[in-house]
Amino acid sequence: MNKNTIPMAPSGWNSADPSGSFRAFAESIHSMARETFLKDKSHAEMVFFMPLNGQGHIVLTRFDDRDAMAQWMKKQIEKHYVFGVVHIVEAWVRLAEGTNDHILQQVINGEIRVSELREEDRKEALTVSAQARDGYSINWIDEIVRDKTTGSLSLQPSIIFRDFEGRFGKLFG
Repeated sequence: MNKNTIPMAPSGWNSADPSGSFRAFAESIHSMARETFLKDKSHAEMVFFMPLNGQGHIVLTRFDDRDAMAQWMKKQIEKHYVFGVVHIVEAWVRLAEGTNDHILQQVINGEIRVSELREEDRKEALTVSAQARDGYSINWIDEIVRDKTTGSLSLQPSIIFRDFEGRFGKLFG
């Protein structure tokens, strides 16, 4: 393991119930990510890899090429026979504005990246996604709200997506 890899074993992990243990772990990581963001006003990108026995590791990482990162994550899953992955990152997101959001359609069709959208067409968010070998898949999007007058920030209530797709969706196949 390299210097950006930290071994970890969450308390309460039950090897006889990796599905239930992973779901509880993912929920707790999401809560801790929100708390950390509000306290520190930012959050490092990190990936938690959890095998069946709960003796996992955290990797502090940052890839400029997001496709390369997704491929790296898939290789780590295979190499370590990972049961579940939790990924925390700050990101730009496009939240749909109605059912016929033409800007979102352009993003989905690959015509423009969210990072290339005008500031008023995108939102800053803390995202925490979790996926497991058993098919569990959840993505929490917590919109970041910055008060330009006071400099304070807050997080909106989570928008939750299940069974999400995309570059980081379906890491297990």
